[in-house]
Amino acid sequence: MFGTLRTFLAINVILLHVFSIPTLGNFSVSFFFILSGFLMTLIMHDSYSYKIRGVTRFWKNRLLRLFPVYLIIIVLTIFVLKLGLNTSRPPHMYMPNTLSEWLANISMIYPNIVPHRFEPRLSPPSWALTNEMLFYLLISIGISKTQLRTLFWFIISVIYFAVTYLYYDIPTFRYSAVFASSLPFSIGALLFWLIKKFPLKEVKLLHVGFLYVLFILNAVYCNLVNDFLSDLSIYVNMFISTLIIYLLYFLNLGSSIRKIDKKIGLYSYPFYLSHYLVLIMYSVLIGYGVIDNTFKIEVKAMPFYFILLIGVNYLLVHFLEMRVDRFKLQLKNKQFKAY
Repeated sequence: MFGTLRTFLAINVILLHVFSIPTLGNFSVSFFFILSGFLMTLIMHDSYSYKIRGVTRFWKNRLLRLFPVYLIIIVLTIFVLKLGLNTSRPPHMYMPNTLSEWLANISMIYPNIVPHRFEPRLSPPSWALTNEMLFYLLISIGISKTQLRTLFWFIISVIYFAVTYLYYDIPTFRYSAVFASSLPFSIGALLFWLIKKFPLKEVKLLHVGFLYVLFILNAVYCNLVNDFLSDLSIYVNMFISTLIIYLLYFLNLGSSIRKIDKKIGLYSYPFYLSHYLVLIMYSVLIGYGVIDNTFKIEVKAMPFYFILLIGVNYLLVHFLEMRVDRFKLQLKNKQFKAY
């Protein structure tokens, strides 16, 4: 059910960015990082290897996963921006002017210790991919290859967070800064080793659903309490997120459910990257509920926005993502034959 989970998390980010529903989207980004730390460590151990050939295969698949749909989305964004429409969009979503700005937008490697501060970004949420790719790199070269390395990584990450509280108490440096992603990624990697030691025999979907409700309630609670408890809820979120991944790994579902889950999961990444592009399109084509002089939409317009979002991404998934998936499968078969 990791595919469905990823899509739910992407929708949570959209609720924050487009509809101003607070905190749940921020917590979902940290959840994404924990899930990535777990899954990347898992596939490096179980599907690839730490030899040059295994690392090469890992990166071929990562690049095919990340870039085709991203490049299509930024081409569409450039086209829309070139039309010069006076519509709702984030202030940092504009055309690059210099070579370095173009290279950053094409590569999703934003040269800033806090990537979301880099401007312009043709796909504003893509800042998180700078963080993701750094830790993909570290995982692929072995930072979580052994239990001891993973534990050491986790301890260093905890120390980083402690230092920010002591010397540089700015929330951004515990959320979107590159090194802030180290803690959730290391938690995910540590979970890989814990799962090996403590397997579960039976997990029910109801258990996962209960924890997901707690995840949502924790995000709501975060906005109703003092600063100390609000900060504490960040770490409660990481704990709940880790438990959900732990349970989902052992959740035994039928093959038909797994196929549906995979199809739903194909929408997570395009949803995440395209939702501001779709916001511009929505402002032009529909316009209902758009709040003047902002890049937000009223909650009452949510069904109409999501219909357009799903429609646009249906085309991206069926004409691009599914073809890329088939190509990756062919590549995988060729590589196995080469062995």
